[in-house]
Amino acid sequence: MILTKMPALQETLTRLGALDHFLAAEIGPLEAGWFRAADLLRSDPPHLDEGLAWSVRRYPKAECRVRGSFFIGNYAWYLAAAAIGCYLTERRVPDLAAENIALRYSTFTWREEGESGEAERFEVRFLSPRFVALPSDPAAGQPGVEIRADEADLRTWLRLRLEAHLAPLIQAIAHRTHLGQRAQWNLAADTFASLFQHAGASLGDEARGREEGLAFVKAAGSPLRNPGTGYLTLEYQGHCETFRTRGGCCLYYRAGETGEKCATCVLRPEAERNQRLLDYMARKYTL
Repeated sequence: MILTKMPALQETLTRLGALDHFLAAEIGPLEAGWFRAADLLRSDPPHLDEGLAWSVRRYPKAECRVRGSFFIGNYAWYLAAAAIGCYLTERRVPDLAAENIALRYSTFTWREEGESGEAERFEVRFLSPRFVALPSDPAAGQPGVEIRADEADLRTWLRLRLEAHLAPLIQAIAHRTHLGQRAQWNLAADTFASLFQHAGASLGDEARGREEGLAFVKAAGSPLRNPGTGYLTLEYQGHCETFRTRGGCCLYYRAGETGEKCATCVLRPEAERNQRLLDYMARKYTL
């Protein structure tokens, strides 16, 4: 029997997915039920319109801008999750071209602090095992492996490829939903900052994840750069926690029945936001 060696990128994705299912993706062919990310920009079939409706399926009265907000937030997370995870774990970045990514709409059950529910997600499949890495990578020199000079160069490559992937989609969403492009870029920046923090925590080094995340979203000239996206550390009775701060509003308060804004909503005054986070810490650490 002839054993075929697993592609180097698949090895990284397998290790990453076993560590954290929120960072999972796979490599494989374009099969029935999947569509290319590039097809979101086509009108036939109308994958984007389907996705905008899917993103708010539990909020049937949600206005168009809410649909755009929920969609771009979800999309940015699942598009970048595995790529950011691979970058932080093994300094490998998959090919993020829209033609190289297949998607499928699905749902999953979440559980957190004794509660659970159902949420929407994208399943992501890379259609080729191509990736970019550093000169020290064991796979350097193999076909389909592009080399960047150093970590800063590799992080910039990751950012520029994500921006190039998102730019036409953000334009299409703005056209369909009237959610401004600046608002969408802010939401994408919030998502990426959260991903860096989440992935860093999953890998046992949240501080490094946040450091990389700040360098990523604060790059000069990037459409992701905005004053609000970042991190905030608060202390309660000797306990410290760092929270992601927002540069954009996800418009959740316009979708739910209560009209309640998120605890870290950019529309809340800073003092009110901080107090809500401290209240959360008080509940958490006095249980």
